[in-house]
Amino acid sequence: MTEGETGTESERDVLVAVDVGTTKIKTVAFDLRGSAVASATRETETATPEAGHTEQSMGQAYALTAETIGEVVEALPADAEPRGVGVTGQGDGLWAVTSEGDPVRPAILWSDSRAAEILDAWDDAGTLDDIVAQCGSAPYPGMSLPLLAWLAREEPARFAQVETILSCKDWITYRLTDERVTDHSEATVPYLDQSTGEYDRSVFDLVGLPEAGDVLPELVAPTEIVGSVTEAAAAETCLPEGLPVVAGLFDVPASGIGSGTATTGGTAVTLGTSLTHQVFVEGPQSARSGIQMNLGIDGLWTYAIGSNAGTPSFDWATETVADADDVTELEALAAAAPAGSDGVCYHPYLSTTGERGPFVDPDARGQFIGLTPAHGSEHLARAVYEGLSLAVRDCVEHLPNDASRVALSGGGTRSELWPQLIADCLDRPVVVPAGGELGAKGVAVVLAVGLDEFASLEEAVEQMVSVDRRYSPRDDVVPTYDALYDLYVDVREAIGDVWTRRAETYRSLRSSPPRG
Repeated sequence: MTEGETGTESERDVLVAVDVGTTKIKTVAFDLRGSAVASATRETETATPEAGHTEQSMGQAYALTAETIGEVVEALPADAEPRGVGVTGQGDGLWAVTSEGDPVRPAILWSDSRAAEILDAWDDAGTLDDIVAQCGSAPYPGMSLPLLAWLAREEPARFAQVETILSCKDWITYRLTDERVTDHSEATVPYLDQSTGEYDRSVFDLVGLPEAGDVLPELVAPTEIVGSVTEAAAAETCLPEGLPVVAGLFDVPASGIGSGTATTGGTAVTLGTSLTHQVFVEGPQSARSGIQMNLGIDGLWTYAIGSNAGTPSFDWATETVADADDVTELEALAAAAPAGSDGVCYHPYLSTTGERGPFVDPDARGQFIGLTPAHGSEHLARAVYEGLSLAVRDCVEHLPNDASRVALSGGGTRSELWPQLIADCLDRPVVVPAGGELGAKGVAVVLAVGLDEFASLEEAVEQMVSVDRRYSPRDDVVPTYDALYDLYVDVREAIGDVWTRRAETYRSLRSSPPRG
């Protein structure tokens, strides 16, 4: 990884990188030094038709993507010429299409929990153990296989229409090229044999869906050029017709590559709506607390642990604790309290679908522990920052290596306090790479390798990724956070039965509402 920016003037050739996230769609044009030349963003819409259900319109996802691409192309300097396109995006979920290429239904997202009962049944039957033995990791409710099983059970007419199951970025790639493909990072869980890196379609027999064995798209490496921009897509995006498009990869490893940790042995942490923690390793690991993905490049695998905790805790606390309009006011309030928040501990499990890493509990909920009348809003605000930092440590502790440096990405890096607290809680140096769109930069790096601009992923990272800020752990507070981490874990382990009881109680109350 290089230090600082590598230049300000654009090259003639630019790489068009698309990142289709859960809440935002971003397109960025990078030059071959990794500097952003132009960018555009659109907000997405997520529907929740029922509790635990999260969906998006596939048509709208592509339409918004096309808008961002067109805006970027129009904003390019006169001497800048697109060389190719790469797409990354939210992973997992179910983005199913018919034989004609139309959406079968709205996309079901990675954060959906409707298939939780199906996974419980597979667990009871020993099926999950068989899946783990095959691909190296157990699926969670928001992955395509359990969602496909749910579709077969609950919407059989739609299930019968499914010709191909895609991920979000595969859907965008299909609309750009008319090619139905996926890459290794998207396909690993639960479809790949971890020893061969190829599809093992027997997984459909394991879960009682033998008729679904042909719904998988073609498997290709992320760097492979899978097609070119069609005439129709060129009209919709302003991209040149015939421009090459690579397969791209899931946004988790893309962010890791964009942060510069793919080849340095570092740990990459994404601070967003959810938290993602990953390391890049040689081959699959024996550990089972996270999700392992075959990168499809140079024998690398990424080992990731995702947490549903994330920036929604800041949004909630800004409104309810700080009574403020901006998170900067919350941060100023938090900075006024001492390390340890004078005895208040916060667990940031605000998601209505519970927690998924480093433990899985759909009933997990957020909480403050240790409140007294002596505590003010500054203590609660600081506890939120500390709780999220301890949640990061909780996941990093379960990764299969002990990296000496951590690279942070995502919207949370706009904070000055949070990265410092993460360095303190981990007792490790933390860096924030230059540029804010590291998922997009990661797929731009992959695109550059696919276009033979660089001989290897390592060379591309070295040339295109640089460091913006550094944080060192503070010796005077590290012991405090070591002690608080032990407390944090002990409390969340002890309170699991209480979470279950709370959920059961309120489900019972909802089923028998009081009269009058």
